[in-house]
Amino acid sequence: MDDEFPILPFRSSLYSPAELFEGFEVADPTSYGRTIDFRTYRSTRLAAGRDIGMLRALHDQSMTEARNEFIATHRVVAIMGGHGMSRDDKAYAAVARLAWTLSSAGLVIVSGGGPGAMEAAHLGAVHARSSVAALDSAVAHLAGNEPRFPVDAAWVVGPGGDVSTEALAHLHAWQSPAFEVLEGLNPVDRAPSLAVPTWFYGHEPPTPFATHIAKYFSNPLREDGLLAMGTDGVVYAPGSAGTLQEVFQDAAQNFYRTFDDRFSPMVFLDVEGHWSRRFPVAGILRELFGEDEFERWILTTGSGDDAASFLISLGGGEP
Repeated sequence: MDDEFPILPFRSSLYSPAELFEGFEVADPTSYGRTIDFRTYRSTRLAAGRDIGMLRALHDQSMTEARNEFIATHRVVAIMGGHGMSRDDKAYAAVARLAWTLSSAGLVIVSGGGPGAMEAAHLGAVHARSSVAALDSAVAHLAGNEPRFPVDAAWVVGPGGDVSTEALAHLHAWQSPAFEVLEGLNPVDRAPSLAVPTWFYGHEPPTPFATHIAKYFSNPLREDGLLAMGTDGVVYAPGSAGTLQEVFQDAAQNFYRTFDDRFSPMVFLDVEGHWSRRFPVAGILRELFGEDEFERWILTTGSGDDAASFLISLGGGEP
């Protein structure tokens, strides 16, 4: 392994947070820079002296194979939403509670694995074998300690591989509360979930709350796989352009029954009118699918309990 390609191109398993974050220390603001996750992101920003495209393609293919093997034995609900969602946002707590409920019902939560709604999804899932009070305490800890993802994280590594120590320290300060939460959670009590992040957006570290991580170099390959995995439902938390893109990509897949000739239920978590007023997509989807299919497969609700009950009633979990 070297600076141009720090990881092995062939793998037979998914990553674990312990592997990607080996060497991370809450007390050391430079420690994330020594992890294999950060070093691999930095490698994508270096001016490569040789062609490593084939190595990245081989790595991503092995990720897809390991990912497919994992989900083959689970019922899966994907949770989409904005990466800019703050930890003290009302929607963050709502996503975490919904993920807790779904995971407690036997589903495995999948997300893009980054900050915001994605982190909230895995926070809720990993606490599914713990009490709601424990989850609420974790949300409170995160909300009270570096709630917003640092804006300068995007410049933590320059195009030539130069590392901004200031941005790295800010990123570390944001990451540390998550590791503090995990320290109080016994590994055997952590319910499984799958994060699917990408080194294309490597300045956004994968959440350590996910028990399994399928990390890609190719963002398009990762995006296509995310929606394909949510066969038992896709939940749309508040988000903006990226989340809207996923809504209509999912709609096209459902319209054509692209995967297993199935319609994957679509649930819009309408916190503070996000989907009913700001982005009222229901009318378009009703017109696309027709009244009967829309009423059967699509729900817009501000209630996480109603969202969970809807998905479970369609066979996505234990009744």
